[in-house]
Amino acid sequence: MIGNNNTNTNGFFNRPFGLNIKLPTRTLKQVKDTAAKTVNSLWEPMVDYFEKADNVFSGNVQEEISKYNRMAYSLGVTMRKGQPKTTFNIKG
Repeated sequence: MIGNNNTNTNGFFNRPFGLNIKLPTRTLKQVKDTAAKTVNSLWEPMVDYFEKADNVFSGNVQEEISKYNRMAYSLGVTMRKGQPKTTFNIKG
């Protein structure tokens, strides 16, 4: 009785714990996709910055300044439309 009980106990303790758990393949795929997106998103802001600032780095600084001046002027004209003309009267 002691011998039988001892072999059953040894068999119980010799079983692997946690290694017999299987993850579904869909879960593994989702984990891989999430990890890949996370790693790729780390570089995204820097790549965006260089794509937007490429004209400045390539030497077209004057054209970029001119473009932003035209945009500011156009915005000012649009905002002034429909407003009454301002006058400056010093004879008050």
